[in-house]
Amino acid sequence: MNILHHKSWHVRTKSNMERVRRDERKAAEDEQRVLDRQIQAENERRINHLRQKADDRMTTMFGAPSSSSGPSVKDVSISDETGHVNLFQDLEREERKNLGTGNKEYEAEKAAEKKEWESKMGIQVYFADNTNDLNKKKEWYEEMPLRRNPDTLTTSRKCDALPCISRGKEETEKEKKKKKRKRKHSDSDSNSDDGGKRKHKKDKKKKKKKKHHRDSSEERRLEEEYDRERKQKMAKLRDERIKRERLEKQRQYELLHPEEVQKKKKMEEEEEKKGKKKYNSQFNPEFFKK
Repeated sequence: MNILHHKSWHVRTKSNMERVRRDERKAAEDEQRVLDRQIQAENERRINHLRQKADDRMTTMFGAPSSSSGPSVKDVSISDETGHVNLFQDLEREERKNLGTGNKEYEAEKAAEKKEWESKMGIQVYFADNTNDLNKKKEWYEEMPLRRNPDTLTTSRKCDALPCISRGKEETEKEKKKKKRKRKHSDSDSNSDDGGKRKHKKDKKKKKKKKHHRDSSEERRLEEEYDRERKQKMAKLRDERIKRERLEKQRQYELLHPEEVQKKKKMEEEEEKKGKKKYNSQFNPEFFKK
């Protein structure tokens, strides 16, 4: 129940319910204390009565008092230091011992019974039951997130798919270019060895310049071929995409306008039935068919 704060006179407010529980608890404890005292007094009365019976039986049978009435009998003092008679002195002494601690098991059992009874009667139905505030728990968004280590972030970035693919393409292209250069250098070295003629340093420098020029021109040619192939592939993919989009648009139009599509089909069928218009018989009488 959601009781407003200004309705303190209401019976089912938390303060009133707690006051009622406190009064009930106090009344039950007082009643239990009175019952315990009555039971203790009744037990003492019965013990004294049995002892008196035993003494009377011993005197009638043997003519002498029983051993229980002798000096060995332990008398229970029922008077306190002031001299007043207190029949519940032992009970009060035990209560004083348990005054600070109390009987924890008994209190737990009573609390469980009370909680069960309140839940059955519908008294203990609060808005805070089974909530994180009552259970002292935190939501997932209230807790601090775990910070990742920079090592894990670098490894995750290294293992990304797109950068790895682009890096692999670049490496393969570089390796291809290096292999071509090595082949050309090996061919040129073999040709020079076959000749067996030594030339001047200037001639060697000129040859090196020419080789570098050839390598650069071949690299340009390869790059141009690669760009041309890439453009052709892109154009092909673009044409395929345009065709696919046209087909999708046509299919969508047919689904949204079925009547017009049927009319077009009928018109086409009628045109096919009529056929192409023939020439007049005077122009080509041999092809004229009746």
